[in-house]
Amino acid sequence: MILEYKLHMTAGGMMAPPWIEDGGYWSKSDRTMIGWSPDEADREYYIPDTVTELTAAQLETRVLAMHSDNAFTKPNSDPSKDDVEMTTDEVKALVAAWVSARES
Repeated sequence: MILEYKLHMTAGGMMAPPWIEDGGYWSKSDRTMIGWSPDEADREYYIPDTVTELTAAQLETRVLAMHSDNAFTKPNSDPSKDDVEMTTDEVKALVAAWVSARES
């Protein structure tokens, strides 16, 4: 499951909710971030109904909007030069690879 969440305040400080197995990706200005947790059939714990679940297409839309507002960059092949702006196709590939890595 692809989940949009906010950090929780705990006695130990701000932390991802315990039901996020892999999180902290693509944080927006509203302080929501993206994380992953197994589908219901593959887990033994409850995820609150109020948590927003995204499809891969919705995640791509979210990340492309972020890229449009403030372009993502990648290292320049010439280390003495500034980073290079990622293309839309590169951002889509980044999101697809992230989703694919968590579906297997």
